[in-house]
Amino acid sequence: MSKNLILYVLTAALRDKVFISFALMAAVSVSLSIFLGSSAVLEKDQFSAVFAASGLRFASVLALILFVVFYVRRSFETRDVEYMLTKPVSRLGFVMSHTVAFIILCLFATILVSGSLYFMIPSVTEGVGSLSGYIFWCMSLLIELCIMTSVALFFALVLNSAVSASLITIAFYVLARLMGQILGIIEAVGQGGIYKLLEQVMLVISMFIPRLDLMGQSSWILYGLDENVNLAFILIQGAVFCFLIFAATMVDFVRKQF
Repeated sequence: MSKNLILYVLTAALRDKVFISFALMAAVSVSLSIFLGSSAVLEKDQFSAVFAASGLRFASVLALILFVVFYVRRSFETRDVEYMLTKPVSRLGFVMSHTVAFIILCLFATILVSGSLYFMIPSVTEGVGSLSGYIFWCMSLLIELCIMTSVALFFALVLNSAVSASLITIAFYVLARLMGQILGIIEAVGQGGIYKLLEQVMLVISMFIPRLDLMGQSSWILYGLDENVNLAFILIQGAVFCFLIFAATMVDFVRKQF
């Protein structure tokens, strides 16, 4: 792992105005949530908190996906990757350095989102929800962002088109977010015929797709942690999937010919 390479990625993020974009995104999302919350007849604070949390989470994921994909593809197009590999940096170090740099960006986004919710919407932690639910929501957001940046890095290295890599990564995120609802709908429709086959297919797919629908739930902010929430499963799932996608990225990058 190269410290200079990590700083190079963070410098690229600074050059692309990623940090400023995150700040503007947070300001717009919170301002819009407060405005819409003021128009609600009942539970204005709760509405603002849920809208801000959901909007900031999706905007953070989308912003990081686009930055990772377009940064990696631009590095290939300008032959920066080939130049970096001529230096005393192994391919393993290259992937690890980029992964660490992207995790730092995820941490920055999580801190910004968490601060926006805490300071600009005090009802999140004062009288509406519990502090433990708010803290774990922030932790799950960090895990979710790390997973999606890892997936974005993988598809950006595998595919030659930045647009295709972005769309597939976003589709992966949508599927991971809707996996619980999809399985619930299939189970509710019935157990016979094509639905049984479809249920089995989706169960197999769900084994390889992280259950992001279990993360970042708005109810944690409003009412605290539910006793049915499996904290260990969420943490272990994030760590295991990040490791698996990192291994897949490493294998593909080692085999890639320049």
